[in-house]
Amino acid sequence: MKKTVIFTMMALGSLIANAQASDKLAGNEILAVQKGGVPDKVYTQDKPHLKIATYNIGKNEASSAVSDFTALNSAIKRIDADIIAIQEVDNKTQRSQKLDQLKKIADANKMHYAFGKALDFDGGEYGVGLLSKYKILHSQVVKLPSGDAEQRVTLLAQVEVPGFDSAPIIMVTHLDWQKDPAIRTEQARYLLDLSIGDAASDFKDMASSIKILAGDFNSTQDEQPLKEIRYFFNEVAKDGADTRSWPAVNPAIDIDHIFTFKGQKWNVKNLDIPHNSPEFTWSTASDHLPVIAELELSEQ
Repeated sequence: MKKTVIFTMMALGSLIANAQASDKLAGNEILAVQKGGVPDKVYTQDKPHLKIATYNIGKNEASSAVSDFTALNSAIKRIDADIIAIQEVDNKTQRSQKLDQLKKIADANKMHYAFGKALDFDGGEYGVGLLSKYKILHSQVVKLPSGDAEQRVTLLAQVEVPGFDSAPIIMVTHLDWQKDPAIRTEQARYLLDLSIGDAASDFKDMASSIKILAGDFNSTQDEQPLKEIRYFFNEVAKDGADTRSWPAVNPAIDIDHIFTFKGQKWNVKNLDIPHNSPEFTWSTASDHLPVIAELELSEQ
């Protein structure tokens, strides 16, 4: 009888331990088997190319009037990128005079656009966006873990860029701003899960897809959130480039970044973070400077 009781208690203890262990699984410990997807291909000629930028427009509050997009539209024209990842954009909020800011910019620059709502705010919406010279095939907004802080998201958008065998997926994001990097680090890890299909999205074969991640990470290169990102992504960099992007009037830190997924190989033809000059005063358009990269795909 005693032996039976002992064995029963041991079995129950084992079940409880297993249940507790299962509760601790975050999801990325059990990867789905990858079937099919975008095949590996090395380009020796006619390499696909893309000019991409990330730009925090600060709700157009750098303008003397929030409804005046003259400086911001001039900035977008000077960036002249195929795709621009946009952060801090309002959609019909009271503070922005009920304007659909992204549509207004897109229409003025004859670009396609997609908006990603992070939260309801001030009678409207606030979030991130994408501007594109080319057709946006599909987009989806995915919430990032944000705890009790302001909700953050990533906008996934697949763009039909000429010359590419497979349409690239652009991941636009804006991470938490607080000094404690704990939430940003968790958000960075979730972006990794998304990039390999280990977190749910609408996109098939996510792990093998051509992906570029861009945005305001509120983290400099040596901080933990970006160290996490580098597990699956390479930061777009160029020797000698000054990557400080905030504040625009006199940049001190690099918090705006562009990353390419490690499943692809890219040649960085140019990386530019333009500063105020006699030709254009960037700080009249936003408190961030744009990060602009010209990329050439050598392996998909």
